Amino acid sequence: MNLATSKRPIPYLLFLYPSFLQGAIPAARRHESSARRTTKRLRVKPDPSFIPTTPTNQLQDNVIFNPPSSSPSPYQTPAAFLPPSDPRRSILVRSHEHANPYAQPNKRLPPPIQKPVEKRYHLKEDEIAEIRRLRQKDPDTWTRKKLAQKFDCSEFFVSMICEASQERKQQQQMALDDIKARWGKRRTYAREDRQKRRVLWGRDE
Repeated sequence: MNLATSKRPIPYLLFLYPSFLQGAIPAARRHESSARRTTKRLRVKPDPSFIPTTPTNQLQDNVIFNPPSSSPSPYQTPAAFLPPSDPRRSILVRSHEHANPYAQPNKRLPPPIQKPVEKRYHLKEDEIAEIRRLRQKDPDTWTRKKLAQKFDCSEFFVSMICEASQERKQQQQMALDDIKARWGKRRTYAREDRQKRRVLWGRDE
């Protein structure tokens, strides 16, 4: 490279100096004068709409709509901030109609994804008593699922009208304890943490 044609000052061409002289060459540093100019440019004053014009003792809670500086659009301004005679209100109404075509009263809704379930109250007192008798007689055979299929009702309804015996509950608890005994440390810690979170949810914490 020709030094005569170079526009950079000679002291800044560090690769031309030996390695032991590079530390002695002064480097560019930011001083207090330049730092003050930089920080002064960052001190942007707030928008005048955010500065209260009423006295402090008369201030009330108000909603301030201050959109960013961009091209105006009627879809960005809420209707609460538009005057009653503003033509943008009609544009907002038409936009809502196109956004939700099923909001019209005579418009047919799309078919449901799942078939709606209608509640039925067809079981009589003798059938409910029979469900309780079978459940108490042999809970291993007559589970809630089998009883629901036999009497054409839901498992939730079976659990409402009859409850398992104490022996059945003890067997289920023993089976659950046997499963928990084979858990590792990570699963045990995860289940304990889940129980703690549920307790905190009840306390709204």
